Amino acid sequence: MNAVTRFVRERWALVVGPVVLLVLWELLSRTGVLPETFFPPPIRILASAGIIFDVEDGIGGDVLITVGRLIATVVLAVAIGVGVGIAITASQWMERGVNTVLAFVYPIPGVLFFPFLTFILGRGETAVLLTALVTPLIVMILYTVAGVHSISGMLLEVADNYDCRGARRFFRVLVPGALPSIVTGIRISLGFALIAVIAIEMVGASSGLGNFLWENWQILRVTDMYVALLCIAVLGLLSTVGFDSVADRLLPWRAEERSTA
Repeated sequence: MNAVTRFVRERWALVVGPVVLLVLWELLSRTGVLPETFFPPPIRILASAGIIFDVEDGIGGDVLITVGRLIATVVLAVAIGVGVGIAITASQWMERGVNTVLAFVYPIPGVLFFPFLTFILGRGETAVLLTALVTPLIVMILYTVAGVHSISGMLLEVADNYDCRGARRFFRVLVPGALPSIVTGIRISLGFALIAVIAIEMVGASSGLGNFLWENWQILRVTDMYVALLCIAVLGLLSTVGFDSVADRLLPWRAEERSTA
């Protein structure tokens, strides 16, 4: 009971904003301030939410596909981003060169790379994943570089004195030292990855929540469209809250800092 009470006390603020928004939406829709044709009451949308659990004829299959793409994108972004970020810090020349390329690419919306990737890879799953990977990967590289630069020079000198090089230096010094910044990068990359995956699904995929939302908007099946939008919002919330819970266990001082803030 104490665990449940503590969870409610710590997490209740997460639901206050959405509940207030939904109640306001319900009232405005019921009173005609918002046209029900395009803004159906949330209660009606929730009544149609059963399609979420229908894998074959509903939206359940699209949810699973989007979640799979999101996981694949984040895993690739972390694995490649951390490796590249740490590697380029070994040389000032290399770091400046890579940073110049990242500064050039970062402002470009990731979805714009999709047409160019389809020229090379065709309009398939690989092109979808690589397009979604662009922005999260850049974020992970930048945060990893920042994390490596935050490591104490004294710690690096000690590692040099003990001839800690290669894989030992990577896994025992650089990754642990940059971990706080890497964790922050992963949290931000999760949001960018979800945005990228949904955007790519809307314009370049034949499945997924983004595709379902776009197709229902085109035929004005507004209620189903909002169910898809609700799934995307809940997925974003769960990924953020879930990651924070895991990160708090891996880095206990994060939870202490937030509780004292």
